[in-house]
Amino acid sequence: MAKRKRQRTKRKAGRRVPGRQDVRISVCMIARDEEIFLTRCLDNIGESAFEILVGDTGSVDNTREVARTSGAQVFDIPWANDFSKARNEVIDRARGDWILVLDCDEVISRKDWDVIRKTVLSGRAVGYRMTTRNYTSSSDRAGWRPCKGEYDEEALYSGWFPTTKVRLFENRPRIRFEGALHELVESSIEAFGGGIVDCLVPVHHYGYVEKDRTGKMATLYLDAAEQKAAADAGNPKAKYELAIARRDSGNLEEARSAIRECIGQVRDLPENTDPYLRLDYAYLIEGDILGRMGDSNGARESCRKALAVNPQCHEALNNLGTALLRDGDLEQARDCYQKALGIAPEMEAIKKNLEKVNRALGTTSLSGETGLARDRELVANTPPDEKGDDANTSSILTQENRRGGDIKSPDKRLSLCMIVRNEEERLEGCLECVEDLVDEIVVVDTGSTDGTVAVAESFGAKIGYFEWCDDFSAARNESLKLATGDWIMWLDADDRLPVECHDKIRNLIAGTKEKAYLFVLDSQGCETVACLQMRLFPNVPGVEFEKPVHEQLFPSVARLGIEVEPTDVIVVHTGYTTTEVVRDKMERYLRIMERWLEDHPGDYVVRSNVAMTYFVWKELNTAIGHYEKILHESDCKKDGNLVIETTAWLYLGRCYMRKGDFDQGLAFLLEALKLDDQYAVTNVTLGECYLKMDRPQDSLQALDQAQKFEDQLTFAANDPIALKYWIRFFKAQNLESLGQLDEALSLYQQANEVDPTRSDALGAISTLHRKAGRMAEAVKALEGALEIDPDDPRHRFNRGTFYLEDGQMEAAEKWLRSTLEINPDMPGPYLNLGIVARRQGDMQTAEEMYRHAIEREKESYEPLANLGHLLLDQERYSEAGEVFERVRTFKTGLLDVDMGLCVARAASADLE
Repeated sequence: MAKRKRQRTKRKAGRRVPGRQDVRISVCMIARDEEIFLTRCLDNIGESAFEILVGDTGSVDNTREVARTSGAQVFDIPWANDFSKARNEVIDRARGDWILVLDCDEVISRKDWDVIRKTVLSGRAVGYRMTTRNYTSSSDRAGWRPCKGEYDEEALYSGWFPTTKVRLFENRPRIRFEGALHELVESSIEAFGGGIVDCLVPVHHYGYVEKDRTGKMATLYLDAAEQKAAADAGNPKAKYELAIARRDSGNLEEARSAIRECIGQVRDLPENTDPYLRLDYAYLIEGDILGRMGDSNGARESCRKALAVNPQCHEALNNLGTALLRDGDLEQARDCYQKALGIAPEMEAIKKNLEKVNRALGTTSLSGETGLARDRELVANTPPDEKGDDANTSSILTQENRRGGDIKSPDKRLSLCMIVRNEEERLEGCLECVEDLVDEIVVVDTGSTDGTVAVAESFGAKIGYFEWCDDFSAARNESLKLATGDWIMWLDADDRLPVECHDKIRNLIAGTKEKAYLFVLDSQGCETVACLQMRLFPNVPGVEFEKPVHEQLFPSVARLGIEVEPTDVIVVHTGYTTTEVVRDKMERYLRIMERWLEDHPGDYVVRSNVAMTYFVWKELNTAIGHYEKILHESDCKKDGNLVIETTAWLYLGRCYMRKGDFDQGLAFLLEALKLDDQYAVTNVTLGECYLKMDRPQDSLQALDQAQKFEDQLTFAANDPIALKYWIRFFKAQNLESLGQLDEALSLYQQANEVDPTRSDALGAISTLHRKAGRMAEAVKALEGALEIDPDDPRHRFNRGTFYLEDGQMEAAEKWLRSTLEINPDMPGPYLNLGIVARRQGDMQTAEEMYRHAIEREKESYEPLANLGHLLLDQERYSEAGEVFERVRTFKTGLLDVDMGLCVARAASADLE
């Protein structure tokens, strides 16, 4: 795949200004009677944002004045019972590169603004999910955890529960909120294939502890929910939201009616594809409403229905236990609480309920009544609900998604195993991410000279020491020896595990020990790549790492017959911060691998990594030698290792493509295709090869196949955004060559939307507009390309050409000469500089420029034709005739050349 040199650390997302190392973030908010909360929110933003936009939906307090005093732009938005409409009206006015959406009762810590800027500058995605810390003293909320003093913003509160949604995204017209209530942008981003990843910066939300959620806000949400349900009567999610809004407004009879309509609609669905709506949760809401209405029998029955749908629903078990306890059935209540705690051992609410019922069992009267049955402190596990913002909604979703599969046992212990060296600065961040998840931390130090060990000890880690011997597997296996858990997860110090993945992992380790699990490695830094890695596996004898570098668990796991499953658990890797860091690591790993190959020449796995290193470094002949050894001198084929064999054929093909030998490259690519015709990278490379060979139909067929599988994750580290970009870009180039210019323009635009940090598509868009005579659009697109890559010689050349066509000779000359400063071997600027000089009457310079162009593009007729006409104007007929004759060897039928040749011959004859 053609890939120009670039450094992601210098690229800006969205609309960029050349030379600026920052992005413009527009904070967008809607507000109504928020003067109390707004000041704190805006004070923490300070000068960190490019602009603050506040859309007021009808405040009667001093909200507008507070916002203006803080420097925000304030404008009125008529409230239409539609949160998306209001938010989108604010976004429509934003001028920044990126949008950050906050509510007035939310805060971004001042220390995290630099992290946000670095996140968007990384160019990893179009949108970023952010976790909201919803502060509350009620430990019954799903996922609740105590505060640990990480942020000043949490100082006044005992704990929080997490919710997640996209809040930070590029300012694009196509990204807008959807849904009158519980508005989200995720669907609009996914609609055009935009990437969404996690941002580790939390949003601090105080609304649950500091706002009255039964007054104005409940009415506001009820109005929006009524409108949404009326507009979409067949949507069970709308009925679900309406039931909650009615319940929170005290309209219990109407709430019961709405939730029963929802349940009926969900049951009638042939297949419920909405991950945000589960039948068991709908029954929980019904039970909560019935309980508030005093119908305890109905509440118990609803909980049992929820359990019939999902026996692992700990909320239903807890709430059923509470209902039984209030009716005096202590033994059954305790049984429910114990089962619930077995499924969700981290839930403080369930622990408290179990403690209370155990105390009550010791003081039960002969009548069976217990004072505890009327205890108002009894903690009911809050059923899934939604109150108009995303918090409760996302909490339900996160919890529901985390539970996932069959839970065999609640008693499995998880050990974290790490190897480290001089990781004092990064280790703490890693351990903070997992300290609430793992039961044991094992850290093996390989020779630190800083405070790494002290950091590990501060987290209660078990410390081991290993004398470094250039073998990562040996070091990691030392850490496995110290682990006592039933399961092992390994991380590096520069890895981060999002808190949203914790319950997914708990759920995995509660299952059978006959499986190991692949996590998604999301590598962030100077380049963005993603791949699958085995990070979680049972602690059983025989499981061990192999290979000195790029160490693997697969061989040992396969020998033991352990099944391997992929998951959507994400590990964020932050280590590859600069191209220099990447190069240093590659050089270090290469030295180790080449020494290994001296003693193990048949190790085709290590050799494959060596070959890839040389391919990345463009040392093509060396890479080719290694790939040929894999295919012809190793047991790769005999062992049936299709991954390594496919990779060898594929990258042999790519090596020859880089050398310009597309016929040979194609032969190797077709061998790779025989082994795996669904690998997107093979197909996009094949599409590029056919494109270079001027076989557009074959190219389009390969690219269509690549697009089918563009979302696949494999063990190879690939840039998913780049893959989608080049598929569309190459398709557009093929269609352009076929004369289908409108279709080509559309695909170039799609490519630009997939990754607006690359300039190639904008440059091509400019060219197509220019061909169609749309010069204003052409110039605009080209200026955008130059903002991204001001030193790209192609864009500089085209800018100079635009000035030339517009008759601005000085500007044209300036841009064309600046192009040659970057790439002195590019023929086009010489040709156009010759035209500029000729128009200015400087014939000597014009001739020099034309001859430079001819020297650099020996098989092109254009510089020869221009030189011929120049010589003709100077009455150098004999020379002109010779030049025109040369033109005709490249291209015939050019009227101006034929006429020029006739004039030259006639004039030469007259002179004779």
